[in-house]
Formats: sequence, structure tokens, C-alpha cells
Amino acid sequence: MSNLAPLVTASAITMTSLELVEFINSQRGAGEAELRHADFLAKVPKVLAGGERNFSFTYTDSQNKARPCYRFPKREACLMAMSYSYELQAKVFDRMSELETVTAGGRFYVPQTMPEALRLAADLADQNKVLTEQVETMTPKVEALTRIALADGSMCIQSAAKHLQIQPKKLFLWLSEHEWIYRRAGGTGWLGYQSRIQSGLLEHKVTTVERSDGSEKMVEQCRITPRGLSKLAELLNEKEAA
Repeated sequence: MSNLAPLVTASAITMTSLELVEFINSQRGAGEAELRHADFLAKVPKVLAGGERNFSFTYTDSQNKARPCYRFPKREACLMAMSYSYELQAKVFDRMSELETVTAGGRFYVPQTMPEALRLAADLADQNKVLTEQVETMTPKVEALTRIALADGSMCIQSAAKHLQIQPKKLFLWLSEHEWIYRRAGGTGWLGYQSRIQSGLLEHKVTTVERSDGSEKMVEQCRITPRGLSKLAELLNEKEAA
């Protein structure tokens, strides 16, 4: 049945109304009138009783004009075929079941006619457009993270929380739970795990802190490097997407 060739995509196996009409005509007996696509389209709402709106589609004809058609999944393709004969319904069902088995085995169906090839090319172009738009959306974020990672200097955890748009308390908690920072027994200040420091994500710096009486004292402060900030942005985004 090489003349019945539904489209196999990553998500489902479908068959257009054009393909169904072509197949029905290939099965007609001697003297039987050829089915017109326009007549088939008029029959679809009667058979699917309003559900056809979920399967509306368009194709480009030989004059480069958009024309209406339908793209049916297995159930609806079989219903339409059955409206002509049970024999046609069985053949459509068998063919689409066969292709489901092929797809499950990791093989890819190769278009066998020019319309199929053009339709597959159009589908791939649509998928490529979606991917391109996703890349364009993500590019500014990637560039921003790259600039952060390559920047000089480090910042305290409170300032990092502001850049990451997260409450400082939550960032301290996340860093502690994920073994970025810790406190010594009886200590009050946060220290960075040595592995994070060696990875260039954190660093310790001696900074000057002003006391309430106006005097100053020197303290060692755990700070997040630009590379660490970039890594945190990546990890926190993954957490939100999960």
C-alpha cells in the first residue's frame, strides 16, 4: 500500500484529507466516479459532527494559493474512511497501525510522493521557525550571563540576591542546602566550601565593616564571583522550570 502514506512526525501519525481522497480514488472500481476533494471536505462536518474544527489545516496548491484541508489522526482518518466503506476503514487502520509500529522501532518514514515531501518540508520549516524563535528569546539571556561570567570583581551574597531577583534569606538558605556556604560551630559568619572556591564560584575577601558606634573592624566575607553568579542564575532557572 505504498500509495497510502500518512505523515510520521515526532508526536503523531496523521493523514490529510488530500491523502485520504487520493487513496479512496486509488481503490475505486471500474466505472466509479472519482471523488473530488471539495466533496470530501463537505462531508467531514457531517461525519465528525463539529469535531472537525480541531483538525483544520491548509496547504499550498500549484498556483501558490492557500487552500483548506484537514489533517486527521488515526481515529478520525478511520471514521472518514468508514463513511465510504468498512473495507476502506480497515485498510486505513492497518496502514496507520503499521506506521505506528515502524515509528516505535525508531525508524523514520520516507515520503513517497512529491506532495508528501513538500508537506514534510513545510512541517520541518514550522518546527525550525519555533526553534529559531526560542533561540532568539534566549540569546539576550545567554549574552547577559556571559557578560556576568566574564566580568571582574565579586559581590556579597545580598547583592547577588538582588541581581538574581531572589530574597537574600532564600539565597542564603539555598546556598547552605546545596553546600556552597556553611558556618563554623559557634560562628556567625558564612564561609565558602573549599570546592566552590577552587571552582572559582566563591571567594573570601577581607572587608571593612562599620560598627554601630562608628568604629570599623576587619572581617572576612564570603563573596560570589561573576562565574558563581552566572552558575547560580543557571541553576535557579532550572529549578523554576522543573
